[in-house]
Amino acid sequence: MLPSFWEQLLSQAAADTAAAMLMEARGLLLRGWSKGAQARDGRGHIVNAWNDDATAWSLVGALLASWHRHDDKLDEDFVAHSAEARALSEATKVLARTSGTLALDSWNDAPERTRSDVIAAVDRALSLLHPDQAEAV
Repeated sequence: MLPSFWEQLLSQAAADTAAAMLMEARGLLLRGWSKGAQARDGRGHIVNAWNDDATAWSLVGALLASWHRHDDKLDEDFVAHSAEARALSEATKVLARTSGTLALDSWNDAPERTRSDVIAAVDRALSLLHPDQAEAV
């Protein structure tokens, strides 16, 4: 059975929103990268990923911060909230493919891991979501 028009539309919207979240997460990671915590402030203390004082993020922390910003803009609109949750799920799945694991926190925190490795995983994830725009990353 083929997906309905609305299912296809929702799927494309989730992929587009997932790409937007990944782009925002990439920008956060370029500002600062964290190991051992999803986010840290300027003094190195652990904070929530979406905290305004955060200056460094892990891969998952940057994705959560991006999702929180997107989700926080929504009203009590259940459909919009569901689309954002679906986009977060899509971004997480594609990052699992590019990192080779579902354990993204452990992957980020591995002793040999570098910020360049993390950025490269995000770039590969973006190219999987939108192969036609891979050159822009």
